[in-house]
Amino acid sequence: MTTGETEAFATRLSAEEAERIRDALEQTDFSRSDLLARGFRYYVSENPDDIPVFRSDELGLGPLARLDILEPQKEQEWAGTEDR
Repeated sequence: MTTGETEAFATRLSAEEAERIRDALEQTDFSRSDLLARGFRYYVSENPDDIPVFRSDELGLGPLARLDILEPQKEQEWAGTEDR
């Protein structure tokens, strides 16, 4: 389900993992959704399985920049030209 800029995902956890989530929810002020989203963001930042799309140095780079053929341009470095 997608609403605005967010999308819902679901997963199944073992009974032990679910119990740990419930315990963590009791120890924090996080909602279930917030806690799991924070866990996912942490996983992406650490990228323990080395998933290429989660590598922060490659986010937003095109294929030529990834191969060091073309340096990525920063928007502030773009030269604006007027239509003539």
